[in-house]
Amino acid sequence: MLTLNAITRGILDGRHQHYPTPHIDPRPVDAETADETAVRMLRAYHSISYLRLVDESGAEVREYHRHEFAFSNSPLWDVHCRVVDADIAERMRVRSA
Repeated sequence: MLTLNAITRGILDGRHQHYPTPHIDPRPVDAETADETAVRMLRAYHSISYLRLVDESGAEVREYHRHEFAFSNSPLWDVHCRVVDADIAERMRVRSA
C-alpha cells in the first residue's frame, strides 16, 4: 500500500522549510489510483505545495507537483483531464436529478 503525504513549503520557525500540511492526513492509495488521488487532493486543497508518494517502508516513490498536471505536454495532463471531466459529469448528474 502506498501513501500520499501533503507537503507545504513556507516559513516555519523563522526558516523556509518543507513540512507536512497541517490538518491534511496522509491518504492511503493503490498504485493504480495514485495519480487520480493526487489530482483530486491538489484541486481540493490549495495549501498543498506538493504531494509525496511513499511506500510501506517510508521510501519515497514519487513527488507530484501542481505544474505536472497543468501542461498539455505532461504525461499527467490526461489524468487531470479525466478527473475534471468525471467531476463535471457528476455535478451535471446531481443537478439534473
